[in-house]
Amino acid sequence: MRAPSVPRFLLRLQLAGPKYDGGRVEQILALSRLCLALTSLAAWLTRLSITASHFQLVLSLLIAYVGASLALLTLLQIVGEPGDAFTLFAQVNDVAWPALLCLFGEAPNSFFFVLFLFAIIAAAFRWGLPETMTTALVSAAFLMVQASIVAHQPAGMRNVLFAPVEPSRLILRCGFVILAGSMLGVLGETEKELRAEVAVTSHLLSLARVGKGFRIALQDVFSELARIFCGGPAHEVVAQSSSGRIFRWEISLSGDGSAHAQEIAPAATNCELMSNYPHTFFMRRGAVDGRCSITALDEEGRRLAADQVRDLPMPLPDADSVLVVSHEMGRDWYGRFVLLNARLGRQREHELRFAQNVMRQVAPALYSVYLFRGFRLRSSATERAKVARELHDTAIQSLISIEMQVDVLRRRSGDSALAGELGRIQELLRREVLNLRELMQSMRPVDIGPHQFLDFIAELVERFSRDTGIAVRFISELQEVTLPAATCRELARAVQESLVNIRKHSGAQSAVIRFGSQQGLWKLVINDDGNGFPFAGRFTLAELDSTRRGPAVIKERVRAVGGDLVIESTPGHGSRLEITIPQKGYESYG
Repeated sequence: MRAPSVPRFLLRLQLAGPKYDGGRVEQILALSRLCLALTSLAAWLTRLSITASHFQLVLSLLIAYVGASLALLTLLQIVGEPGDAFTLFAQVNDVAWPALLCLFGEAPNSFFFVLFLFAIIAAAFRWGLPETMTTALVSAAFLMVQASIVAHQPAGMRNVLFAPVEPSRLILRCGFVILAGSMLGVLGETEKELRAEVAVTSHLLSLARVGKGFRIALQDVFSELARIFCGGPAHEVVAQSSSGRIFRWEISLSGDGSAHAQEIAPAATNCELMSNYPHTFFMRRGAVDGRCSITALDEEGRRLAADQVRDLPMPLPDADSVLVVSHEMGRDWYGRFVLLNARLGRQREHELRFAQNVMRQVAPALYSVYLFRGFRLRSSATERAKVARELHDTAIQSLISIEMQVDVLRRRSGDSALAGELGRIQELLRREVLNLRELMQSMRPVDIGPHQFLDFIAELVERFSRDTGIAVRFISELQEVTLPAATCRELARAVQESLVNIRKHSGAQSAVIRFGSQQGLWKLVINDDGNGFPFAGRFTLAELDSTRRGPAVIKERVRAVGGDLVIESTPGHGSRLEITIPQKGYESYG
C-alpha cells in the first residue's frame, strides 16, 4: 500500500505559524501591475511608424489592460484581505494579458514579452517553486501556441497577426521563461521558508513562556511540532546527568493537558535514549518490502553517510516511521523528542535540520519554565512555613494558655453545672488546638527523601497518637526505601490527610499504618476500627472517581504519582485504604 502524500514543508509551516500576509503582497503587486500597464501604454504611444489599424488595435488592448489593473487595485482596496479566489484570478489575469498582447504585438521582437516576467515574479511573491514553475510552463506554452496560430493563420487574419517567430528565437524565449521561473521560484520558496521557520520558532517560544505550568508548556510545544510533521503519538525522554535518572514524558496531542512523566528503570536506559542512534534522524519502514530507510544528521547538522546508519533497525517496532531529535535542557538535563508515524517531504535533510534548530532554541525555554516552577514552589513553601511558625508561636500558644486557665477554673469551681460547662469549653479549646496543629503540619513543606521517609511517618504517627489519644501504630516491613523524593512527599501528605480524617470523621479508637513492597509495587495500607465510609464494599480508584466517592485529596495525591487506590469500607466496622505505586513510577510535575 502506498504511503499517503504529505503537504510540502512550506505549507505545513505556514499553517502552523501566523497567518500569511497576503493582503500586503497583493497591494504591492496591484500597484506594480498598474505601473507596468501605464509604462507599456506610454511605450506603445511612441511607436508611430506602424500601420494605423494595428496601432489602434494594440492601443485599445493596452487601455483595457490599464483599466483591468486599476479595477483590481480598486477591488483590493474594497475587499481588504483577498481570498484564494481573488489571488487565483489575479494570477490568471497576469498571464492572460501578455499572451494576448504578444499575439497582436510587433513580432518577433515585441516588448510585451517582459509582461510574462511580471507574471512569474508575481507567482514567486505569492506562493513558491511549484506555482512559479507552473506559471513559467504555462507562459512558454502560450508562446508556442501563439507561434502555431500565427503560422497557420487564416487568410482573413493576415492583416491582424504578424509573421511567425523564428524557431531559434522562440526556443530561446521559452527556455528563458522556464529558467526565470525556476530561479525565481527557488528564491521565493527559500525566502518564504525562512520567514515561516522564524515565525514558527517564535510561536513555539511563545508557547514555552514562563508562567505556564511545565506540563502544559511541554504539551503545547510538542503538539505543535507533531502537527508540523504530521505525526503522533509523541513522547519526550529526558535524563539527568548528575543522578542518572531518566524520565519519559507521554505527550497528549488532544490538548487536554494530560501529559505525565514516568521514571524509567536503569536497565531500559539505552533503549529509551536510543544510545546507538544518531543525534537527529528520520526512519521510515517501506510499505512493500518492510525495509527501513533513514536520513540522519550529526549534532552539527551535517548529513551522515549511508554506511554509518545502514544496519540500524527501527527503534520502535510498532511504528511505521519515527522522527527523533536530540537536545539539551540546561547543564544537567538532556533528552530526545520522539514522534511516531511522522511524515516528511522530499527535502528530509532540510526538515530535519529545521527540527534540530527549533529544539536547540525551544528546549532551554522549556527548561526555564521547569526552573521557574521549582522556584515558585519553593517560594510558596517558604511562605507557608512562615505562616506555620506564626500559628505555633501565637495562636496555638494562646489557645493552650486559655485552655489551662479554664482547667484551673473548672477545678476550683464548686458548682457542678459550671464545672461541666467549663469542661465542655476546655474540650472545644483542645480540639481547636489540634485543628491548628494539623493545619500547621499541612502548611509546612514536607522536604523529605527516601532516607527520611520511614522516620518521618513514624514521628508523624507518634505525635498524632500523643495529641489525640487514638492508638495508631506504624509498621514498616522494610529497613530502607528507594522511592523518588516527589513520591515520598505525596505519600507523606496522604498519610497526614488519612490521620486527619480518622480524627475528625471515623470515631476510631485505634488504627494501623503498614508500609512494604510486594510484586514490584510499593504498598501503603491504613486500617482503622471507626465508623467507616458511608458506603459498603471494595472500590478501586476508577470506581471511586466514577461514583464521586472517597477522599478527594488522597485520590489526587495517588494519581499524581501514578499509583492506585483501593478502599474497603464496612459502615460501623472500620475501613481499609490500600495505596499501591509501581516501584518505577510516575513523577509529579506541575
